[in-house]
Amino acid sequence: MFISDEPTITSHPQNDTKTEGNTVIFSCNATGNPVPTISWTRDGSLINTNINSRISFSADAKQLNITNVNRVDSGEYHCVARNSLGNDTSDVATLDVQC
Repeated sequence: MFISDEPTITSHPQNDTKTEGNTVIFSCNATGNPVPTISWTRDGSLINTNINSRISFSADAKQLNITNVNRVDSGEYHCVARNSLGNDTSDVATLDVQC
């Protein structure tokens, strides 16, 4: 029997404080069937890696990497897990970049 499940975030990103120039890595994990896809938002907007080359995702998008952080990267980050049955959004992870 095939069981379908809505996505559920099982590991939430954590708050972080960095000084300018450092690297931050946020991690997230989710379960669901079909396997959910992961995307990331900052302050409610979808993160697009084409706009900013300092931002990248792991192959499965479960990690968000920001290199050479600066104050404009400060904000509230969420990961969102989606499949055909629905979506789930992680708890907020606040990034505070200090000079």
